[in-house]
Amino acid sequence: MRQFEIFSNPSEATRAIAPYLVTLSSHRLKDVSVVIVAPLLRDRSRPIKELEVAVRFEGERLILSLTDLFSLETRVLRNPVGDLFAEEDAIRRALERLFTGF
Repeated sequence: MRQFEIFSNPSEATRAIAPYLVTLSSHRLKDVSVVIVAPLLRDRSRPIKELEVAVRFEGERLILSLTDLFSLETRVLRNPVGDLFAEEDAIRRALERLFTGF
């Protein structure tokens, strides 16, 4: 499981709002059984510019919401359906703003 990979949301209860989850934990953490993820939310009219990243995936405009981070056991996430490797800089900038304020 690599950082910034996209997985289908395993939760039926939230899948309509957040169809995908993106891994944020480093893939270098080999012995950890949990991973930090952020949901890819269906389009909201205005993302929180500094803490969310607008992306296109599977022809849909989605918002990577870094204000809604949570952890999951790695076994819950199955085969990745894509990745946000191309958005790495924007994601890292948003994470820096979230955790350091800069």
